[in-house]
Order: sequence, then C-alpha cells, then structure tokens
Amino acid sequence: MNNLKSPSQCIYHKHNNGMGGIAIDIKTGAKIHILENAENFALDKDEIMVVEDGERMGIAYGSVKGIINHNTTHLTGTMQLYKDQLLLKVSNTKFGNYLVKIRSNVDKIDRDSLFNSVIVEYPNEESSFFVVELANTVGKAGEDESYVAHLIAESGLPVEFSNAALTQAENLPESVSSYDLKNRIDLRKIPFVTIDGPDAKDFDDAVYCELVDGFYNLYVAIADVAHYVSSGSALDKDAYIRSTSVYFPKRVIPMLPEKISNGLCSLNPHVDRLVMCCQMKVSLDGKIVDYKVYNGVIHSAARLTYSKVQSWIEELSLTPPELITNISNLYLVFQSLLHSREIRGAIDFDTVEPVFIFDDTGMVKELQPRVRLEAHRLIEECMLAANVCMADFLIKKRHRGLFRIHAKPSAEKFSALKEYLNSIAVPFDVTYKDLAPHHYASLLKAVRDNLQFPAIQQSVLRSMQLAVYSPNNVGHFGLSYDRYLHFTSPIRRYPDLLVHRAAKSILEDEEYQYVHDLASIGDNTSFAERRAEDLERKTVAFYKCQYAKTHVGKEFSGLITSVVNFGAFVYIPDLMLDGLVHVTELGSDYYVFDEKKQLLVGKKTGVKFASGQELQIEIAGVDMAKLFIDFKLVVQ
Repeated sequence: MNNLKSPSQCIYHKHNNGMGGIAIDIKTGAKIHILENAENFALDKDEIMVVEDGERMGIAYGSVKGIINHNTTHLTGTMQLYKDQLLLKVSNTKFGNYLVKIRSNVDKIDRDSLFNSVIVEYPNEESSFFVVELANTVGKAGEDESYVAHLIAESGLPVEFSNAALTQAENLPESVSSYDLKNRIDLRKIPFVTIDGPDAKDFDDAVYCELVDGFYNLYVAIADVAHYVSSGSALDKDAYIRSTSVYFPKRVIPMLPEKISNGLCSLNPHVDRLVMCCQMKVSLDGKIVDYKVYNGVIHSAARLTYSKVQSWIEELSLTPPELITNISNLYLVFQSLLHSREIRGAIDFDTVEPVFIFDDTGMVKELQPRVRLEAHRLIEECMLAANVCMADFLIKKRHRGLFRIHAKPSAEKFSALKEYLNSIAVPFDVTYKDLAPHHYASLLKAVRDNLQFPAIQQSVLRSMQLAVYSPNNVGHFGLSYDRYLHFTSPIRRYPDLLVHRAAKSILEDEEYQYVHDLASIGDNTSFAERRAEDLERKTVAFYKCQYAKTHVGKEFSGLITSVVNFGAFVYIPDLMLDGLVHVTELGSDYYVFDEKKQLLVGKKTGVKFASGQELQIEIAGVDMAKLFIDFKLVVQ
C-alpha cells in the first residue's frame, strides 16, 4: 500500500544561517522541517511544493519538489573571482551557500563595493547555480548607507518612482485654484495648527478645538491627497506598490513624490490647502456624541512642534495670544478623550524608542530616548477619535472599506501567558471567554513596579495578534474599539488614501469602486507594513551595533529583560543597548532553564538569573554580520 502523502503547497521560511528551514502549509498551517540537502534551491518566502519524508520524534520532515513562485528577484553582495569565473558573494546570510554567477561584462573587479543584482536565471536540472546581472552599486561594503541600500534592494522595496508617476506629479499645480474650492466648506478663517516633530516635512493633519454650549467642537483636518491622486493613475499604482513610507535614521523612502508629500498636500502654514475634515462633538467626559465628514479648505495658522506645544501646556501664559484658545481647548479635549480611553480599557505599552545622534563623519555618537510628551499623546488621541468616526461613517453608510483590525489573542497564547504569570505568582484571574482589553491594561498597571515588568510586558505583547488591514471588521482589541480604521495619514499610508476615496464617494451618494479585490489590498498593505517594520528594525540594530563597537571592553550596569535556555538578554539603560550574556558566560556551573518560571538556575549552586535582575556586564564583542551584541558577566 502506498502511504506517501500528496505534495503540499507551502511558503518556505529559511533559517537565519541559510541552512534549511521550515515550510508552512498554506491550507493547514502545518510545519514541515526542511534540511539543507532537501531545499532544492528554495529561498526565503518562496512558494513551494513539499513532500513529507516522515517524522522523527514527532517532527515532520520533508523535501522541496518544486518552486511555484520565486519571492527573491534581487541579490546584493560583493564580487569574487574564482578560477576565471566572476561570482557574487551574497550578503544575506539567509541565502545560504548557493553559487551565484555574474553574467555582466565587468571592466574591473571591485571587491570593496556592494552590488545590487537582478536574478536572470534560477537553478534547474541542467545548472545548479543562480545567474545574475549587475544592476548598480549601493556603496562600499560595510558602510551604513550601503547596508541600508542592501536591505532595501533585497526587500524589493521600490526606491525610484516610475516616469509616468513623476510626470503626473510634475503636471500638478503649485497651489490650490479657485476651481478646487467647488463644493467645499471654507474653513480658512479657523486658526488650525499642525503639531509635528522638528524634522517633519510633510504635514498631513491639522487640528482646532473650541468649547461650544458645554461640548468640545474638535476639528481634525486631513490633507486631501485623494483629490490629486486619482484611482488607477500612475501615482496611485506607485503608491499601491509601496503602500507606506519607510523611515530610516538618515533617510525616508516616501509613498508619494516630494512635490505631493512635502508640497501640494502638506498642510504648510499660511497657504490654502484642500482637506477632508472630520468635525466632532465631544462631551466633557470624552464621549463622541456626533460628527460630520466633509471636504474643506483650510489656511493653517502655524506649524508647531511637540516640544513647543509641551512648553505651552506646562505654562499656558507662554502661548501666543492668537493660539491660546485653540491650544487650551485641545489640551482639555485631550484630557477628556484620555479619560474615555482609560474607562474603555485600551492597552498602552510602556516602550522606549532610541533616537540616533550622529557625529560629523556620520557615525553614531549617542543614543537618546524618544520622549513621549503629553503633546504627542494629544495629537494621538485626536487622530484616534477621527479614525473611529470614519470607521463608523463607512459602516453606517453600508460602504465597503479597509479596516484596521486587531483580533483577540488566541486561546493557546492566552493560556501560555496565564501559565507564565502563575509561575511567578502574578495574579491574573481571567478566563479566555471573558478576556477583554481592560484585563491586559489592568495587569500592566498592577505590575508596573514589579522587577520582572519588562518580561511580563513582553509576554503580554507576545500573546497578542498582529494588527492588519482587512475588509472584515472584527474591531481592534488593543485599542478596545469595535470599529476602527486608518484615515489620518494619506500621504504616507495607502489604506488611509482608500478611506478618503470611499468617504468622498459616500458624500456624492456613490460607491467607490476599488481597483483591486479588497481582501487582496488588505494582504498587500499588511505585507508592506511588515516589510517596512523589518527594514526599520534591522537598520536600528545596525546602528546600535555600530555604536556598541565603540564601547567594547567597557563595563556597565544592566538589567535582565528575559532569559532563554542559552542565556540572558540584558539591557544597558545608560547606552540604550541590549545584548546576550551566553549561558557559558554565567560561570562554571551548569544552568538549567525553567521555562515556566522563565529562570536560569545553577544545578550545583542554585544561583538564579531572572528578569529584572541587575548585573554588572562587559561588552565583549559585536557581530556586524549577524547584528548581535555579546556581553559577558563581570564577577563582583
């Protein structure tokens, strides 16, 4: 009898070292482990056909029998010459040890530069190697700009706009015309302000608030990008492919060309700008009792920064007389919305992001925490309120839309969290059936002063689902909303642009016809968001490692943030750096990992290492290839 299973259609996830990986069955989600000699040249994220070879100790193993779709189209690396054959040494460690031949004519071999290349031939039965043609250099190997360019090239993120999109952008007017004002509400006499960071160049939201008859009248005006970027146009096609702007410490890859993002659609001060406005009636206790959505035109009174507004919040008398009514009412409505947020039970994670300070040579000289001021939260709450109203607007008008959804944690992950909390004696008497966002919010508030707070917060984060874009509204668990979408950043997020188009159609008693299937748009924009996050995360890791190299051999005080079977992850508050103290660096004892209690325990001495524990450590080394910082324990 033939017991062989039929091939499974899978997505392949290569191990970080490039040696084998895991195939995920598209239909069932089952995991099939692929050894290095069974990959058949499959690369990370390829869509493949896999045949299971059997099980060992409950783990399914298989072989790649065919590649349906290649995910990787570009490779970045350095030149090598071997036996008169020009080869590309691929920088990405996930690629593995495959042979890559360069087919381009090269006048001079440049071993110091990093090249972006296009794959023109994949391995087959006749040739067991990749063939590439060089596209362009991305800088010198090892330089930070080269590293970022290498990441961008490998991710497939477009950097240059199409000629058609650039031509369309150039043909747009320099300013708002009288014709553009047709069927718009004139808000130019209202002293709107924009509040952003000091380095911001694109201002896509402006706000104003007044107190009328015991209610806050809150205006959130958003740049009317949809007026200029029409559905199916060249600009729209480029924006859809990118789906989001991507931010790096030294550069930005925008979703839309600069003429739009920094010019015509940026709500710059003292010029007329087209907007879509969400005007809300907010009660003194933070409830949105009514709202209106309409096309408008504004004339922003001022471009403000978070730090400036914060100084006015702390000392209202410093506020310019012409802005004092707006600033004071914005702060009051923020306090009301914040009160409503706390009553609602939205979750607020306490994380600190680094800001890189570079010296004149472009090297990192310092990391500073990105301080979250009340002024930041003021704008956040105003934007959240507008997003909720727009979601309600689409739903009540029975119009299809792309929602920002965040599903309830899975039962499996919730159980794992409860088991961990129980092991460290942290009360969490909640059933999965009854689980609501306020339970997580209350938990984090209760353990704020616990030494193991970093590990507890990470465990709560790990238990939660990813937020994604979808036409199927299931609400937003983290924010504790039953309806939510993104509306407030159409310059840098494609889903917001779609919401604007849908809202405009509703105002014209029409239905917006999406160019693509909504579910596919949700998948594409969610993927683009993950891609941007991955690029930003890797770039941050690169600069952290670059900074850590200047401190190798120095001792610092650190805090254990989590423990694993191979060691303890430690954070240095003074440097804002984190790294690993490998288990072999913890002393001569043999350490056993207690997974339930998240502890490393010495078998002979009983010495324990747990989250929240303070250690004296030394930065032992930095691996720039793997973006990893090694610490070693300093014995007191």
